[in-house]
Amino acid sequence: MPSRYSFLIKLLVSTTLISTVPLLFLGVYAFFQSTSTVQTKVNEANVFILQQSQSRVEQILKVVDQVSGRYAETPFVVNSVAKKMEIEDFQDIDLLAKGLLGVQTYELGVKTAELHSIQNKWYIKDGGFYFGTDKTKAAVNLNSAYNSRWLPDSDQAFTGIKLMKAIPSLAAEPKGYLFVRMSSAELAKLLTGGFSTRETMIVDDKMNIIIHSNPERIGQNILSEPWSEELQKAEKTQGYFNSTVSGKPYSVIYNQSRYNNWTYVSVIPLEEAKKESASIGWATLTACVLLLLFAALLSYWASKRIYFPVRNLMEFTMSHSKPSGGRVVVKDELHWIGNQFASLHQSKEQLEGQMKIQSGQLVDYFMLKLFQGELYRSEMEEKAERFQLPVWQSYAVLVLQIDTLAQTRYSLSEQDLLLFAINNIASELIPIPQRIQAMPIGNYQVTLVGSDADNHMELLSEWSALAMSVQNAAEEFLGLKVSIGISRPYTHLFATSQAFLEAKEALQYRIRLGEKAILHLDDLKPKQASRQYYPHHLVSELTQAIVFLDKDKAEELLHQFIQDVLRVESDPNLYRMSFAMLLTDLIRVLYEMGDTGELFSQDHRNEYEQMFGLKTPQEIEAWFKSQMISPMIELTRKRHESSGKSISRSVMDLIHEHYDSDLTLEQCALRLNYSTHYIRRMFRKESGMNFSDYLAGYRHDMAKSWLSGTEMKITEIAERLQYTNAQNFIRQFRKLEAMTPGQYREQKRAEQ
Repeated sequence: MPSRYSFLIKLLVSTTLISTVPLLFLGVYAFFQSTSTVQTKVNEANVFILQQSQSRVEQILKVVDQVSGRYAETPFVVNSVAKKMEIEDFQDIDLLAKGLLGVQTYELGVKTAELHSIQNKWYIKDGGFYFGTDKTKAAVNLNSAYNSRWLPDSDQAFTGIKLMKAIPSLAAEPKGYLFVRMSSAELAKLLTGGFSTRETMIVDDKMNIIIHSNPERIGQNILSEPWSEELQKAEKTQGYFNSTVSGKPYSVIYNQSRYNNWTYVSVIPLEEAKKESASIGWATLTACVLLLLFAALLSYWASKRIYFPVRNLMEFTMSHSKPSGGRVVVKDELHWIGNQFASLHQSKEQLEGQMKIQSGQLVDYFMLKLFQGELYRSEMEEKAERFQLPVWQSYAVLVLQIDTLAQTRYSLSEQDLLLFAINNIASELIPIPQRIQAMPIGNYQVTLVGSDADNHMELLSEWSALAMSVQNAAEEFLGLKVSIGISRPYTHLFATSQAFLEAKEALQYRIRLGEKAILHLDDLKPKQASRQYYPHHLVSELTQAIVFLDKDKAEELLHQFIQDVLRVESDPNLYRMSFAMLLTDLIRVLYEMGDTGELFSQDHRNEYEQMFGLKTPQEIEAWFKSQMISPMIELTRKRHESSGKSISRSVMDLIHEHYDSDLTLEQCALRLNYSTHYIRRMFRKESGMNFSDYLAGYRHDMAKSWLSGTEMKITEIAERLQYTNAQNFIRQFRKLEAMTPGQYREQKRAEQ
């Protein structure tokens, strides 16, 4: 028998020592190290904060630099600054101004963006086009723009920094430059980060303040500061040091940027940090003393709490133990309890040996009810724990079925035996514990598997490989072709019955995929998609093609729109939503065209009902062509024809005005806002001739008029009528009039 309270004394001594000794050493160490450690951590944190501020500032500067560079390097901008702009070039000027608006992003703090042409003396500023040279930029040094460096802005009316880019960037003599200005106030907000006690600034390589949390100090030099000399001597690109300003200690945090050779500086008073570190040290000491007292009391209380259950358990085992034949030496209460449990474990093993004979049948019966959904959740969890089923992050049900017994050596009566044989193959190829259970159910061989893979594709790949190994083995050893359906992954065993139904449902798709198929229900019936795709750019091009009466282009864009929407795997309702949005955009275009109900009803209910009733992409495309695009193009054509002036008459007017220029059908289409194909077709229909024939005929009439009524030279007439040389003009004139231009002029003079 163990001595009374022997284990309690050991437990009390050990818990007291374990709890108090580490606390004592920890308190002493924390007391002496808290001041220096806290200060170091504060400085390191301030360095990190300064780095974050630098990262935010430079991220914005780099983004502005990249956006400005992409704009300045475009061929259109490079070619534009090299030529002399006139008011007639308003389209190019408008494109340049819109490009500047893309550079002038107010979200990034960009205040102004200007484009200057040095050679031709014009500039675009604040959305306006000006001739001459901006007086405020007359003295600009372009050499500073070659490397796209950010510089302080010398303009007294604006406090900030500027970015200048030469155009072209690598030219020895730039033809122009791009000028971007940013406000220091916006960048200063990124430096302060909500801290009011620190002084944060950015200085250049000449120690001039570029950006400061106090706007009044921008432009000042810091060489007069007591810490500036130590900052200049610093060998590292980042770090911190202590200094004294006006008799007060300060911590100076610095970080030199590789991006533009600026230095980010933060000056922080040390008084608050030292007070905090000292208070932390004394607080640590006080806390340690209190913890020692608390640990001693807790050790005593915990020892008593732990001991009494042990004592009660020992007394219980003593009252129910059988007397041993020999004398057993017991050291303490736990030793006694251990001996009793060893005897109990031996009895338990004997009982388990008898139960193992029947456990296999119980597991099979439990799994059969689990697959068929005949278990309550609480019952399932209890029995799964009792039968020690493996626990995985994800589960799946693999259902195998023989494709056919035709042209095999087996008969239909042997199907059950074949399923048992396949079940043995699956049990051997899929190892435990990944294979939780494999058994035949009806005409199926069913396997429950598990995996800890996190990625959905990894799960499908892993289970597909297992299914393929069983499929190949069945064909190799039994000569049978089988198909396997795989359910969706699930995380709780109580969903096994639903997964069993999903796997059987997947098998039904063999009618489409043929024999020896491995079918994932997720591939056949994907889960509801979480995103909708709507190609706005195609809709914009489609509506433009309708306005230009280009039916072929509109139908091509409609086909591309439908293909792009259906290419993204999603829920069918989201597909219909995209088509409904297209219908809404087309109806809006109808209103903009002035539709007064000629084509559709006011509420458009019928159109939406028809569209939602369509089932295939081919039906949807045909419906949009017949019900929307063709009527809209026809309505647009009627609007143009009812405007009082035909297409051919408008083209003829352009020919009469610009016959002496290099006029083309494409230029006429652009001026009249129609497609080239439509202009060509309508001109031929209304005038009965081609555009080129009419232009050549009108030029010939003008040549005859000049020959008979003016003294213009033949070479001058040929040049004005856009002939490459006088010989071509003479040859064409002789072909039409059977005489040369000179002979025609002499004939007309003789008639007069």
